[in-house]
Amino acid sequence: MDALNFDLLLRILVAHFLADFIFQPTSWVKKKSEHGIKSGHFWLHIAIHLITLSVLLWDWNLWPVILWVTLGHLILDALKSKLSNSSLWIFLADQILHVFIIIFVWLIYSDQFQVFCDTASIIANDQKLWGLFLAYLVLSTPSSVIIAKMTQRWSEDMGISTGSKGLKNAGKWIGIMERLLIFTFIAINEFSAIGFLLAAKSVFRFGDLKDTSDHKKTEYIIIGTFISFSIAIAIGLFYKLNLF
Repeated sequence: MDALNFDLLLRILVAHFLADFIFQPTSWVKKKSEHGIKSGHFWLHIAIHLITLSVLLWDWNLWPVILWVTLGHLILDALKSKLSNSSLWIFLADQILHVFIIIFVWLIYSDQFQVFCDTASIIANDQKLWGLFLAYLVLSTPSSVIIAKMTQRWSEDMGISTGSKGLKNAGKWIGIMERLLIFTFIAINEFSAIGFLLAAKSVFRFGDLKDTSDHKKTEYIIIGTFISFSIAIAIGLFYKLNLF
């Protein structure tokens, strides 16, 4: 089976991220949100996309790629400008659609659609990859729920569910990120980095612990941390031993 040629794709992606982030000031984004396609900054942004693509591709024979990618970007930005909601999910959906259009144009123009489908089929049937996906999935929200259930009686005893002064769901996301990092370190055989992560978290937590006279809070944090680390290490070892 032929290998995919990513040269053209990479250049298009570089052009996209340069034009969409590096060459687009925040003030332009605000003007586009306020006035949509009536804003001069909207059309200036599209022109910069066109110029950036043309410079990086630098081949007149690639004009269909430049045309369709620019046109796709124009349509998506025009649709996005009609949405009053500028949440993170809208932003992510917009970027995913941009990348999808780029990949689609790249596959069609470079005549690699069949190669892409064959490669995707091989990846979809890779047991190791599914095991990796399962591990990351379990270490996210499912593990947070397990830890919350295991420490529920202590959190209720301290009134954490109603009296916490921390950022909403911050502890949950900190736990998810630390477990994903631990698993990743195990998967790439960087076990020493786990110790560094534990030390770094201890330093950040030290201020909270030394200033509180509540012994229960200290114990609660330590228990939650060790449960989180233990789950991540266990799943990491299961993965390394090919147990799933």
